[in-house]
Amino acid sequence: MGTPTRSPGTHGSGTHYHMQLAKQLGDILLAPLEERGGMMALTEVYCLVNRARGMELLSPEDLVNACKMLEPLKLPLRLRIFDSGVMVVQLQSHSEEEMIASALDNVSEKGSLTSEEFAKLLGLSVLLAKERLLLAEKMGHLCRDDSVEGLRFYPNLF
Repeated sequence: MGTPTRSPGTHGSGTHYHMQLAKQLGDILLAPLEERGGMMALTEVYCLVNRARGMELLSPEDLVNACKMLEPLKLPLRLRIFDSGVMVVQLQSHSEEEMIASALDNVSEKGSLTSEEFAKLLGLSVLLAKERLLLAEKMGHLCRDDSVEGLRFYPNLF
């Protein structure tokens, strides 16, 4: 597939350029997302895509606009924005229930976990691990202790 080129007057969401770019993202990101557990931070996506594109670098704005087109184009990926504002691209098949269950299972098995420990267990970035733990907390499955030793998550026994 060729690299879409920006022509004058293609600003705004839903442009032909961003739609073509979204399709290209679907091709580039499917395998890496599957390898990384179904989710990648937008900063990781930005680096990966620009490495793949070589000399025709993508601007952050174009990346975000193309990612917003993933779902409307019925591609197997979608842009997700966590409550904290962290943006990720995730597989459509990657369910919230699975993320919460994985967080609860791992924390229950270990007794408690920090974001860093959870990240190492799953092979995720610390940022994404923390977002998953916070999501499980928000849904009432985990609780946390924020002490001088850092943020630690525990199974919610209440």
